[in-house]
Amino acid sequence: MEFLSLLYAVSALYICYKIWKLLDQKRDQECYILDYNCYKPTEDRMLGTELCGKIIKRTENLGLIEYRFLLKAAVSSGIGEQTYAPRNIFEGREGSPTLNDGISEMEEFFDDSIAKLLTKSSISPSEIDVLVVNISMLATLPSLSSRIINRYKMRHDVKVYNLTGMGCSA
Repeated sequence: MEFLSLLYAVSALYICYKIWKLLDQKRDQECYILDYNCYKPTEDRMLGTELCGKIIKRTENLGLIEYRFLLKAAVSSGIGEQTYAPRNIFEGREGSPTLNDGISEMEEFFDDSIAKLLTKSSISPSEIDVLVVNISMLATLPSLSSRIINRYKMRHDVKVYNLTGMGCSA
């Protein structure tokens, strides 16, 4: 009789363990977006349609076909008076941007959007488990994700996914 009671107790404990394991596994699979923030550059980076036309005109290696195509693309893409551009375009260096141009643009984004997002959501960087960085063209060393991790002092075991170079398909 004692053996039978022990067998029932072990079986009940095993079933409880399996249920707990299943619930624990389900809990780890949940992912929530708690908040988001959209980066808006400063007003000195606003690019109106008139300036956009001037930028297209000052590009020396455009033929008439390319010029017409760019004007059509600018009109149909929704570029308006509330469009922003990187600093190197205002400086006339759109044909030869440097790595430092890209890094400084990312630093502006870090200082504005990520800091605001962490403050607004009241989440400590050490509470973040997964970091996904999607950038279409800038691939720096060290990576942008490592720059974010180091700047905001995130945990060393944060899972990082870099989607560099995938463009809009990422």
